[in-house]
Amino acid sequence: MTHPDLTPDPADPRNQLGTREHALALTDLRHPGVRDALQWLAFSHLPTKLQDFSRPFYQTAVELVIEIRTDSPELTTALNRLVEAKDWAVRAGIKADTGRAGPVARPATVVNPPLFGNERA
Repeated sequence: MTHPDLTPDPADPRNQLGTREHALALTDLRHPGVRDALQWLAFSHLPTKLQDFSRPFYQTAVELVIEIRTDSPELTTALNRLVEAKDWAVRAGIKADTGRAGPVARPATVVNPPLFGNERA
């Protein structure tokens, strides 16, 4: 599923699923709650293993944002519930992988951390 505002260049970060640029391109001119929720679901900056846990939630959110063009409290709530579910899925994955609850080691480099507020790529 593509968005009409995205460029045809596949190397453009706005076309790369899970980047903050992708999230910003899809939510440009949308309600701040919609924009921020998709930013919380961006996953390209995470270690590969955690990306696998996060990707399905981002993909679902993208489908909702593309299909539901009218912002509403219901859409924002749906997206926020995806953020909550993603957080728990990542935690479960960390615990299954390490055998304990808690943070994972910070990667040497964090790539494309999500931006919030009025910041733009």
